[in-house]
Amino acid sequence: MYQTTVGAVMTREVIAVGPDADFTTLVELLVSHDIGAVPVVSEEGVLLGVVSESDLVLKHEQLGEGDGKPPSLVLRRARQRWQKSWATRAFDLMITPVYALDVRDSLGAAAREFGRSGVRRLYVLEGRTLAGVLTRGDLLKAFVRDDEDIRREIRHEVLGRALAVADGAVDVNVDRGVVTMLGEVERRTDGELAQRLAEHVLGVVHVHNLLDYRLDGAPGLARR
Repeated sequence: MYQTTVGAVMTREVIAVGPDADFTTLVELLVSHDIGAVPVVSEEGVLLGVVSESDLVLKHEQLGEGDGKPPSLVLRRARQRWQKSWATRAFDLMITPVYALDVRDSLGAAAREFGRSGVRRLYVLEGRTLAGVLTRGDLLKAFVRDDEDIRREIRHEVLGRALAVADGAVDVNVDRGVVTMLGEVERRTDGELAQRLAEHVLGVVHVHNLLDYRLDGAPGLARR
């Protein structure tokens, strides 16, 4: 069955830099690729941190000001901000930890993380290695899928393979991602499972479960 996981919809080709990438290289990458941030990875591809536009803009605060020495009396946070404004390589500019997901996480988990963090992109890991990046736009694109493709997957994968429902016992209609299942299954629990599985098919917006059943629950308990 097509799994609606982060790994299925993420962008796999990620613009990334090593920890020693210089300031000018970082700026050039953001401008030339029209992106707002770039991840920093080790030689093994391990995600170390991320450098964003806001981190680089700090440089303007110190241009033409001061002599490169930190103020003598400042709060810790302000001192860190000052230090970053004078940094020249990715390792010193990057923010860590990074908002990240696992390739096996569901799109629902991704949506919750976007809502919680407020970020525009989430980096995707496979183990500790950077595997891709997910944007809010990628999340929305997951719902743009042909109705017939959705219908075919529910009939063959959900009803046929997962639940072994006889061909023709259930009619599946899909209209702009809204699924309606009408027919009869063996048990009430089969109908409930069919709905849960259908809800996880990529592109499904909502499921109307109109399935009838012959048995209520365990074998031997006939529906009244």
